[in-house]
Amino acid sequence: MTPITVLISDDEPLAVSRLVELLNRMEGVSVVGQAFDGKETLELVEKLGPKLILLDIEMPGLDGFDVIEHLSSSLRDKASTAPLVIFVTAYPQFAIRAFETGALDFIPKPVRYARLVDAIDRARIACADREAGQRLALLGKTLDQLRKERSRAVDENHYLWVPRQGEMVRVDYDDINWVKAEGEYVHLYTDGKSYLYRRMIGDFVDRNGAMGFLRVHRSAAVNITRIVAIKRSSNGGRMLRLINGDEIPVGRKYAKNVMAIISSEIE
Repeated sequence: MTPITVLISDDEPLAVSRLVELLNRMEGVSVVGQAFDGKETLELVEKLGPKLILLDIEMPGLDGFDVIEHLSSSLRDKASTAPLVIFVTAYPQFAIRAFETGALDFIPKPVRYARLVDAIDRARIACADREAGQRLALLGKTLDQLRKERSRAVDENHYLWVPRQGEMVRVDYDDINWVKAEGEYVHLYTDGKSYLYRRMIGDFVDRNGAMGFLRVHRSAAVNITRIVAIKRSSNGGRMLRLINGDEIPVGRKYAKNVMAIISSEIE
């Protein structure tokens, strides 16, 4: 079981006490500090280096979003020390924005023990995956390496000939953002266009994996060099955002494939 060190940040002493009480019931969880405003939170993160922050949004001075902004800036070059963040707040309207900041989870107040246990379990998995700030930094390195590998491929492997409206159209692999299964066919999605290509998605990925296509869902594969962000979805899964703005869900079965493009750079 992955041990978790937790910093609680909330301006309401009763809310802090409640979280301490709940966390103390869990095995492998240690509350290393308590902060009652944003400034103190930043100080304790630097001093204590917690793996996880349970962070309120509405606080005097620096609010929860301000804290995230400051941490992102100060820890940009220290990805391995970046804490995971779970927002704990009485304002559910902030949920979407909270996830957009890269938060691991969003727990509404009053906090229920079962819901908190679920969130802590996610934090354990995230720590095991070496998540947090490492993701963005290492993804960039991974993409650079993939581009170099693809540049060594022979020219004829850089494109497909696809039938479209009575003619054969050349589609460069570099232009394909992602691929969607359609029975015995796949849809190839480029910027502003799509092409129907006769190939089952499993076969397509097997044949073109060397060109950077990764299966991320039973019905989807992505061009890895087109990924710009990996984030948590509202249901607790993962979502890939591509360079053209498309967002592709990651199937639970394929989550390890996605994380492998990051963890391979660490090992």
